[in-house]
Amino acid sequence: MTAVVLRGDARCLPLPDGCVDLVVTSPPYFGLRDYGYAGQIGFEATPGEWLDALWACTREWVRVLKPEGSLFVNLGDKYNAYNGNRGEGTLQRNEIRQAVGRGHGLDVKDARPKSLLGLPWRYAIGCMDRLGLILRAEVIWAKPNGLPESVTDRVRRAHEQVFHFTRQPRYYAAVDEIREPHQPQSVARTQRNRFAPDLSQPAWGSPNTLNPADACNPLGKLPGSVWEIPSAPLQVPARLDVDHFAAFPPALVRPIVLGWSPPGVCTACGQGRRPVVDVSYIDAGGAGNEKYDRRFAPAPVAGLGTRKPQEMAYGRANASRAITGYACACPQPDAPARPSVVLDPFGGTGTTALVASAYGRTGITVDLSAAYCRLAAWRVHDPGERARARAMPKPAPVPDGMEPLFTM
Repeated sequence: MTAVVLRGDARCLPLPDGCVDLVVTSPPYFGLRDYGYAGQIGFEATPGEWLDALWACTREWVRVLKPEGSLFVNLGDKYNAYNGNRGEGTLQRNEIRQAVGRGHGLDVKDARPKSLLGLPWRYAIGCMDRLGLILRAEVIWAKPNGLPESVTDRVRRAHEQVFHFTRQPRYYAAVDEIREPHQPQSVARTQRNRFAPDLSQPAWGSPNTLNPADACNPLGKLPGSVWEIPSAPLQVPARLDVDHFAAFPPALVRPIVLGWSPPGVCTACGQGRRPVVDVSYIDAGGAGNEKYDRRFAPAPVAGLGTRKPQEMAYGRANASRAITGYACACPQPDAPARPSVVLDPFGGTGTTALVASAYGRTGITVDLSAAYCRLAAWRVHDPGERARARAMPKPAPVPDGMEPLFTM
């Protein structure tokens, strides 16, 4: 699908109100790098000024985000400087050291020496308090190949935060698209607890019904809040003449794009289409081997469902579940659909737009740097980079004889 590269300011986007389905971005961290142009975020003299700039950016992102959209922001933290150890919190460029005015690192007023500044969480709390956003989740991006550190009195930092914000309590989500394989021991536990359902019971709680927490969804388990993803190297052609720093790994962006942006937006009702899941229940008791079929189209926003208590009584039955199509608010979703829009207002090397376009969305990458726009324009159209964006790890096989059960 389409990838659009725009040169622009994250504080003033050239986009209309409410046109974006998903925002995924990683703003420049405070006092880390000089990207070589005036007015760059991250070059502020104090963390407070940096936070104010980020909140101003976020307010603009909320303007272009649809009410049912999501915003994912990746941030890393910093340490305050310590005179006796110039390695703590030191910056990578002399120009930035001079800009913060100390020459030995981030000497932040009112922060104790050697203290972690807690900048990601300060930003997240400000988004709730100042901008009225809902913080739905904190994802820990754990880096198994994180850089070594020379400190001797604390643990090495090997993670960053990814915050998930929404404008309203009900929003688009399709987590069935990103479920993960169950652990064999989880499936085995379900098999040990299996017995025939009492179909006369209208809901959970009887001796012959299965609590959904005790069953395994055949589509897999929900992803946890810790994602172990290595940073990904990026080989840039010399002809582009662009010095680049660490790029977003596509594996970090991929589940966000698949789980929180629709594969298509209906042109009739305007809703993003979400997965339709077919579930078949077969009486585990074997009496007549009666089969019960239910088809569920989850509500278009997170937190809503269409399942009824009497349909939950079949939890003890053998079950199969599969995504068989996509639905919106239309009774018959036969109107044309257009691609959803995924935006990265600090586009950098273009990873977000690359992944979004590789999966049928319209990816928009915005950056103030002409050099990074040139790099992103190459990357989103390069066949090799597009193939790498779609590379998926193979799921772990489920052991023979361990058929997972359905859970709500």
